[in-house]
Amino acid sequence: TRLAVPLKVAEFAQQLGTTSSGLGGSSEFSASQACQRFADVRCRTHCLFAAKARLWGNDWVEEAYAESSSTKFQLAANIVRCLPRFYRFCLEVKAGAPLDGFVFEVRGAHFGADVESFAQTVRHVLGAFSEADPAGVDCLRKSYIGRGSWFFQFAKEPLFVTAFAPCYPTSHPRYQFGLHPDSCFVLFQPEMSFLRHDLPPDRPRSATDWNKPADVRDRIRANFRRHGREYRIPETTSYPPAEFIVPPLDALGGDPVRFWLPTCPAMAAGNAAAAPL
Repeated sequence: TRLAVPLKVAEFAQQLGTTSSGLGGSSEFSASQACQRFADVRCRTHCLFAAKARLWGNDWVEEAYAESSSTKFQLAANIVRCLPRFYRFCLEVKAGAPLDGFVFEVRGAHFGADVESFAQTVRHVLGAFSEADPAGVDCLRKSYIGRGSWFFQFAKEPLFVTAFAPCYPTSHPRYQFGLHPDSCFVLFQPEMSFLRHDLPPDRPRSATDWNKPADVRDRIRANFRRHGREYRIPETTSYPPAEFIVPPLDALGGDPVRFWLPTCPAMAAGNAAAAPL
């Protein structure tokens, strides 16, 4: 039944423990393969919080499958393996641990070879996580996913999702700096992290002070632009978050990449922009 997976996730997470020995999370999970590999990318990005962010992540395990569609099973097996850890992460955040994100690494160059492939990968990852939600919300199945009222959640923890892949060029805000071309990354950031870092309220692009940034939000926006990797910022704060998860190759002018659709029209020359900060 559809309840079977969420119940198993909850059971395994309870076996791991609902809280760590001290707030801040397990050092084992922060030293995961995904955290170590993604650190090479985040320490080069232009977000002012990225370098010092405290993350958990998955450990990708290669399995030997005989089927011709082995890559599908490879991804599915690694998602299932990661779910209890991801649930534990959400419980830690809820308990007040100062964690800033959970990074899920998908290993295999074909998963992020182009925007269309990457959109499919992100749909599979978020869809599987959503279906296994212990709270039973299954947010990726909501009919209003393309509206401003939707947000990704797991175990009733609201999470801001961004995604990185090697298909993005050097001028793109999600550029991986030529690192780990065999991997793409899905980053889940709890809303509590933004509150803890006192990130100022969102505002339209036209309200940004590019020359004399008024606060950390403006400084991040200006920093990306100064390095030639500006991202699209809506002229409304009521934009659909789902349209900013998978970026387009044209980070400023493309149509939204609606990755959640089975036949996502992710064309190589355009689609949605990088997540607004």
